[in-house]
Amino acid sequence: MIRAIDIQEKLMHLVGWEQSYDTTDLQISDALTESESGIYFQQIHPLLTLQNMSCIAPDFKNIAYPTYSEEIAYKKGNVVSGENKQLYKALKDCEGVSLEDGEYWMPTNPFSEWLESKTKVSIQKAISKYATDKMVKGTYKQLFENRTLFDGTGRITNTIKNQNNLVGFEIVPIRSKGITTKINKIGLQFTEPGDYEIYIMHSSNAAPIYKLHLTKIRKNAIEWFKVDNVFLPYEGLHNDAGGSWYICYFQSSIPEGSQAIRKDRDWSKGPCNACSRHEYEAWRIWSKYLEVHPFYVNEELVRAVHFDEDFNYDYEKQPIHMWDIENNQYKYDTNFGINLELTISCDITDFIIEQKMLFADVIAKQLAVDMLREFAFNANVRTNRHSINASRLDILYEVDGDSSSMKKSGLSYQLELAYKAIELSTEGMDRVCLPCINHGVKYRTI
Repeated sequence: MIRAIDIQEKLMHLVGWEQSYDTTDLQISDALTESESGIYFQQIHPLLTLQNMSCIAPDFKNIAYPTYSEEIAYKKGNVVSGENKQLYKALKDCEGVSLEDGEYWMPTNPFSEWLESKTKVSIQKAISKYATDKMVKGTYKQLFENRTLFDGTGRITNTIKNQNNLVGFEIVPIRSKGITTKINKIGLQFTEPGDYEIYIMHSSNAAPIYKLHLTKIRKNAIEWFKVDNVFLPYEGLHNDAGGSWYICYFQSSIPEGSQAIRKDRDWSKGPCNACSRHEYEAWRIWSKYLEVHPFYVNEELVRAVHFDEDFNYDYEKQPIHMWDIENNQYKYDTNFGINLELTISCDITDFIIEQKMLFADVIAKQLAVDMLREFAFNANVRTNRHSINASRLDILYEVDGDSSSMKKSGLSYQLELAYKAIELSTEGMDRVCLPCINHGVKYRTI
């Protein structure tokens, strides 16, 4: 398992693009010019110029972006048009923040956005290949895949009276940096259909990590909702090491007249082996890697949390803030209408981020190969005065070398050697997933 979003965010500026000499003709955003490794993509191959990249980019002339409004809430990554048709990209979720505020907005252009997306694709491709090679070699593995916390549903008469509490599950992951829990689906069993807001918090972060809007359409029955990219790592991009995760909702915010249907189960111990062997076997596996504690806390104690005037704007606008967990009350005979489908896997994301400099050459060559192939086939079929001065055969020769020769050559072969040069030894770095003697980080020259 790798957390793709964390990987892309942390490795995006590992290799950069050099700004064009003539910025009046072609200019990219300053963020793309950052290079933590000192390597730039143009250094990998002479054809990787911004002018050549613009030749295969889509025609942006007819793309219209929405005009900025202070009354609209924008998400991170949204692009809007400001004065003089200058485009700005949201760096954070915000509402009513001036486009001149560099903490929340960054000038951009369509070509920069396209170039950034191509860069992210190549980064992800390089890391996915590395992770796949690790899995093939048996370096890391899946520990627990697509299993629910419990089987069955609650009896429809076994409802929970709403008492204006924040309720849900407290999940404590195993203290192991190499293991991550992924939520695949969330199951809700309530008496009434309607909209349900589920918050996923971490004790180290004041604002919710995830906010899920789930619409239930059936009365009483449990309904499962697939969620994407919801990870509960021991340590990650948005949470410090240790602490607890909270999957919860406000009882006062669920649809009027609705009540959670309780699953009759004792969460302080394992399920009955004789009653449900499948559920017992699932619990026996996941209980090695996480603890589940049903909890509640009075809503007034949660909503009373406030911050100073200079506190981060992002947090001030959240519907919920992390409360004092000393006020938590635990109730082990209920699930508050929630069930989860989980995958628990060994996760090398943090190891890759820590050793990211080793991947600079691989990422640079991977993008070069990807772009040269796109040059060869020119999917957008655009020609102009800057058109690439090379034939398809010439470009493919640069990528794949001489197919008639027994000796391997070309940029693809250089990329293959770059992958082989990375021998990031993760053995011994983690007591659960990567045991044995730590041989350290190994690398060699090509």
